[in-house]
Parts: sequence; structure tokens; C-alpha cells
Amino acid sequence: MEPLAVILMIGLFILVLVFIFSTALLTPLIGKKNLLFVIALGFTVGAVGGAFFIAPVFDDIPDMARSVYMVTTTGTDVIGLNVSTELNVTDFIENTKKIDGVQSVQSNGITLKTSYISDDWKSTFLNRIPEINENITSVQIPTNDTMIIQVKNNTDPQEVINNLEKWMLYVSGGTIRYSIVRVTLNVDAPKLDKVIAQIPQGDVVITDVNGPTEKNVQALKDILPNKSNVVLFCGFLGMITGLAGLFIDSIVSVFNGIRERILKLKK
Repeated sequence: MEPLAVILMIGLFILVLVFIFSTALLTPLIGKKNLLFVIALGFTVGAVGGAFFIAPVFDDIPDMARSVYMVTTTGTDVIGLNVSTELNVTDFIENTKKIDGVQSVQSNGITLKTSYISDDWKSTFLNRIPEINENITSVQIPTNDTMIIQVKNNTDPQEVINNLEKWMLYVSGGTIRYSIVRVTLNVDAPKLDKVIAQIPQGDVVITDVNGPTEKNVQALKDILPNKSNVVLFCGFLGMITGLAGLFIDSIVSVFNGIRERILKLKK
């Protein structure tokens, strides 16, 4: 939500409070016995105004704060990506390194969906796959058609996948249906949004963002009240505004009395 829209929403809620106050001022016409009417009106209209004008602003506070934190926070944010090998992963990594604000690009995890792997072949793969490429550090086969490969940093994941696919086809006749590479970007915190905007869509999915910016935003989210509490608060604020309008004469008299006493003490 744009700052102008936020100001407009708050302004409209203030007008709602003015309406409640003005209605309460009419009590000489509708009678002082209508105290419950003023309370009910103030709470109801305040709650409705809060739901329409204030609650949406609270929803956008984290995003507005994120923009401020990115400008004022120094440090490094970490972006986690899943990159489909339908994209040329090697070119993607090299191009991403050139984006302004990117400190480093690392790739050390590959998830493969394969043809069915029997339990006998599963044992063979676990033992022999680490020998296929010296950059493979570990292999997991959580299901009979899923393989998770960990590789050393700065390894070309496409080369590992190609080697593995040829080996599987030659040894067991197995194939790789599709694969996803886990890529991690270290990014200057003030340039986080600009970097994210330049990441291609479709074959690249942002899975998580961590770092000082997100920690500050999460800390803010933790202390913000939920929308229900915001609406209830606006309802009580409307009720108080109505009571202020109802008893405005008494309130003014009290303030005048206090002012007169202060003036007498000064004399």
C-alpha cells in the first residue's frame, strides 16, 4: 500500500470518529437516557471503520517496514532458490553473480526425480554414486523415485547431473525424469528487493529469505496485534469517542475548573 493510500485510510477513520462524536452531541435532542444507544453506536461504527480502514493498514505494515529496514540495515541477506534444470543452471549461476548486490552464489544440493529404484539398486547407488564425481559429498534416497545429492560449493551442478544420468542409464537402465538444484545467494541487505526483481520467474522459485532484514520484519510481526484485536480496539475507541461527545459539557466544565484553580494559584 502506498503512503498516500495509508494517509487516506487513516483520514477516513478519523472522519468516522468525527461522525460518532457529532452524533453523540445530539443527545440533548434524543435524550440523555440514550446512553446505551451512544455506546452501541460508537462501538459498532468504530469497529466497522477499523475493519475497513485500519486493519488493511496493519496488514501492510511489515512490507512498509521491510522497505525501511532494507535502506537502513547493513549486513547480508540469504536467498534460497530452487532452480529447475529446464533452465541452464550453469548460465543462471554465472549471470546471477553479475547482479549488483549479489556477494556470492553457492550451489550444493540437487534433488532428482528418477525412474523406479528397487531396494537392491538403492543400496548399490548409495555406495557407488559418490565415486562417480569427486565433487559429490553425500547421497540420500528417501523414496524409490527420489534422490538427494549434496555436492561441494562452486561445483557445476549440471555437470554432476549429466554424469549421473549417463552412469544410471549405462548401469541400471534408470533415467532422471527431472531435477532441481538448490542455489543460495548472499546479498547486500539494502539491495535485496532489487536482486529479487532480477531473478527470472517460472523455472526459479524463491523458497526462503533470511538475514537481518527478515529478522527485523519478523520481530515487528511478533509484536503487532492481530486484525481481530485491531478491530476491537477501534470499536472501543469509537465507544470512548461517543462518550466524550455525550459528556462534552461536563468534560469542558472540569477542564475549565482546573484551569481556574491553576490561574488562582499563580496569582
